[in-house]
Amino acid sequence: MEKMLIIKDMLDWFWATYPTADRAVSLDVAKMKEYFSKEGFDVEITSYNSFDFDKDYENYYVLYGSAEDFCGGSKDYIEDVLVWLQIKGAYLIPKFQYFRAHHNKVMMEILRKGFQDPHLKTIHTRTYSSLEAISGKEKHFPVVVKTAAGAGGGGVFLAHNENELYKVAEKISRLVNKQEYYLRRVFNIRQQLLKKQPNRINNTKFIVQNYIPNLTGDYKVLVFGDHYFVLRRLNRDGDFRASGSGKFADILENELEGLLNFARLCKSEIPTPHLSLDICFDGHDYHLIEFQCLTFGFKAMSLSEFHFIPADAGWKRIDGKVSPEEEFCQAVTYFLRQHSKESEK
Repeated sequence: MEKMLIIKDMLDWFWATYPTADRAVSLDVAKMKEYFSKEGFDVEITSYNSFDFDKDYENYYVLYGSAEDFCGGSKDYIEDVLVWLQIKGAYLIPKFQYFRAHHNKVMMEILRKGFQDPHLKTIHTRTYSSLEAISGKEKHFPVVVKTAAGAGGGGVFLAHNENELYKVAEKISRLVNKQEYYLRRVFNIRQQLLKKQPNRINNTKFIVQNYIPNLTGDYKVLVFGDHYFVLRRLNRDGDFRASGSGKFADILENELEGLLNFARLCKSEIPTPHLSLDICFDGHDYHLIEFQCLTFGFKAMSLSEFHFIPADAGWKRIDGKVSPEEEFCQAVTYFLRQHSKESEK
């Protein structure tokens, strides 16, 4: 019997779903354990707070989440646990690089560079390690500037020229700790007076991307195995961002098949059971804005009365609400049927 480990987070949650649009709850790990046990797995449940580093987890399948707390301390600890599990021969689902890409747009864009299909690379991204690194690099405007971390449209800016770009980059590349940032600025004045090397204080990474004009919104597509959930989002009032707007609209039928085909193309490049895609359509082409592989919001599932599955003639609509726990688990079993342990190394 193959063994599986489910790791709950520091709040004793495992991911989150939405019984209503404005209330989140943890997935029920007891239901998940029951599902996987019926599929033939020997399931253990633990948490990051009570993790046993003396236990042998060789050949375990590991289902885990990430963290979104301020300053990232929890995520840093989670990374330690996951690296240790890999060293001991466990199989992380999804792979470690997709954990690194969670709330880390720099890593996400590095992974995009490895995609084979050029249709997934119409968003052209430059990654920068610091404010100094951007000097004179951007020639075509407007551009979208994003912090590496952030969700819901936070940390996303539009720069129309080099002056605006520099102001935004100077702000978002500052050290996270504001008090430390200003203390270091004072220290650097002293260093300059002494003709010594100043500290680098604008060295928080960020990205710059090409801007796609005239969009009224985008689509959030959640992929769980071969089940596709779609939510159309409208832009914020007077803004170019749809993420975090809270403004939802009916799916445009003339865009649906192309959207689903594009989402399936994305899934073929990203080997993970669960996938969250932000996709936009400019009237001619679909564009992959961002993707996440774990601990993303379930609203596209929770708010939907139907979902789609691939069919011989294209796509089939399945009406009715779903169980988030069942969707999560079936996606894992679907994934494991397609990926052996050897291919996951």
